[in-house]
Amino acid sequence: MSSQASSPASPASITEEVSSRTNVGRDDIKILRKEKISDLAFLELTEEKFRSIGLALGPTTTLAKFIEGLSQKLRNYSSLKTLDDLKEMLRRNKVNGEDITSIKQFTPVFEDISDDDKAFTLYGGHYLKSNWYYYCWVVEGSC
Repeated sequence: MSSQASSPASPASITEEVSSRTNVGRDDIKILRKEKISDLAFLELTEEKFRSIGLALGPTTTLAKFIEGLSQKLRNYSSLKTLDDLKEMLRRNKVNGEDITSIKQFTPVFEDISDDDKAFTLYGGHYLKSNWYYYCWVVEGSC
């Protein structure tokens, strides 16, 4: 289910999303496509309904739990009435809304390289040593 809930999802997009988020097999996804289950209809399905359209017990259980999780998330967000409710929900989910610096930062990994490394060789054996050489070779055509 996309975070953009502005338009109804097609049966094809529902089955693509389900197959990417669960371990349901291709044959089971074909059954869902054949039944033309749309976004709202999908959220209403139960284990019994999955069984009635021909899904086996394993995929039925997986899909029912998947829908239950989605429904719980929808209830969590739909119950937010005030800014304080939102802050409390973010706190419960360990999202600090006050300070963006609390987000774990990406730590780059540096490696030593040599100017003579063959990976940096340009046409004719000339080396790319600076942006100026790059400009000369690529933009101007010569140095």
